[in-house]
Amino acid sequence: MSFLNPVYAAITILLEVAGVFLAMRAILIARTPQSAIAWAGVLVVLPIIGIPLFLVFGQSRFSGYELAVTSTGTLRTALQGIAGHLDGYKTAFKDRFNEPARMAENLSGLPATGSNQVDLLIDGTATFDAIFRSIDEATESIWVQFFIIHDDRIGRALSEKLLSAARRGVSCRVLYDQVGSKSLPTSWLENLRRQGILVHAFVTNRQFGRSFQINFRNHRKLVITDSRVAFLGGLNVGDEYMGWSKKFGPWRDTHLRIEGPAVAGFQLSFLEDWNYTTGEMLELRLPSPSISHGGKATVFPVAAGPAENWSICPAVYLSAIHCATRRIWIASPYFVPSSPLLYAICHAAIRGVDVRIILPRMADHLLPWLSSFTYYPKLREAGVKLLRYQPGFMHQKVMLTDDDFTLLGSINFDYRSFMLNFELSAAVQDEKFAADVEAMFLADFDKSKPENLRAFEDGSLLFRLKCRAAALMSPEQ
Repeated sequence: MSFLNPVYAAITILLEVAGVFLAMRAILIARTPQSAIAWAGVLVVLPIIGIPLFLVFGQSRFSGYELAVTSTGTLRTALQGIAGHLDGYKTAFKDRFNEPARMAENLSGLPATGSNQVDLLIDGTATFDAIFRSIDEATESIWVQFFIIHDDRIGRALSEKLLSAARRGVSCRVLYDQVGSKSLPTSWLENLRRQGILVHAFVTNRQFGRSFQINFRNHRKLVITDSRVAFLGGLNVGDEYMGWSKKFGPWRDTHLRIEGPAVAGFQLSFLEDWNYTTGEMLELRLPSPSISHGGKATVFPVAAGPAENWSICPAVYLSAIHCATRRIWIASPYFVPSSPLLYAICHAAIRGVDVRIILPRMADHLLPWLSSFTYYPKLREAGVKLLRYQPGFMHQKVMLTDDDFTLLGSINFDYRSFMLNFELSAAVQDEKFAADVEAMFLADFDKSKPENLRAFEDGSLLFRLKCRAAALMSPEQ
């Protein structure tokens, strides 16, 4: 077996050289000095483990997306066209909340718009009843995008609605995430395609040299009918989201329906994802400034993703938290914030803002659930109130700030949503809508129990080690 020794030696040398090369790359691209040191250490000391981990989890920016969607210049033209058409609806957010709106506009190129009708949809039945009704009423186009689609009762109901629309001549397109919908069978897809419905998977590692970009996912949930009505929020397509799962039981989630000029911005989000996936440039139907939609809400889309030079998502959330003077109420299935977001929340509580965070009682993913405990000491010292929602599982992603500013959509309060996923939320300024959100929160508070914020410090050594280990695996980098 002595002839194998040179082979082992060559492999060892190659691994060491590759480890050193990737360690230098990690130092150059890491988001924080701490993660640069951690990646460099494991790549140099344990390259056989560090190299595959870094290739999958170590990339801080998704390459290929921006080049694909801007290579022809058509999307840039579309963005300019949308911005120009929306000038008639352009509206500044009132008072101090114009700061996050102005920041989002500068980063995205899209303005906040007024005259929108925004309706709160609480839980699965209300959400899918509204979506299916809008699909039934569509006469021209239906765009559907979800992170997860299952071939179950609600998944088949969606399929039947789309097939019915296609039979009456409506143009239908469906986009789903390749990993999130990995269990979706070919039969579900082909059933739609036979009727002329265009169905595609959003794939992040399709191009040569980007085979390991599976850590970046498209987490957006969006339905647009006739370029006029948009639905977005926390719900995917699956029986568990309807509360029909024995494992999770009652499922608490929130969506919203938007009608008005802001829908143009959500169209652009779908258009970019569709263009990246298929190469097809969709035609946008833009609202006329002379048409009144009846609503009074000011809205701007928060479409964020790992292809951006500057991520809109943390910038908007940080700015909104800093602007709060009375309250910050947050509902999220996960709480793994970056250091700036954690300190912004704590500083708000210290200056007297009513900060409350609702998390689910049960875990659907163990690592973020354990990681959240490591933030308890800081939250307790600052006076933040943390509650655990008791019935079933809570999956909504909502932040209510003061009396009129709401962020609602697909964005979890964790680092993955803020920096690694393609996400979509809406920022809404409207007192009536905020009052509905407040009533929703109050009902959720009644179904929640205060969490013991000494649980981490008082926990066993093994529990604390598990929580710290989970936090170390957080993708902050």
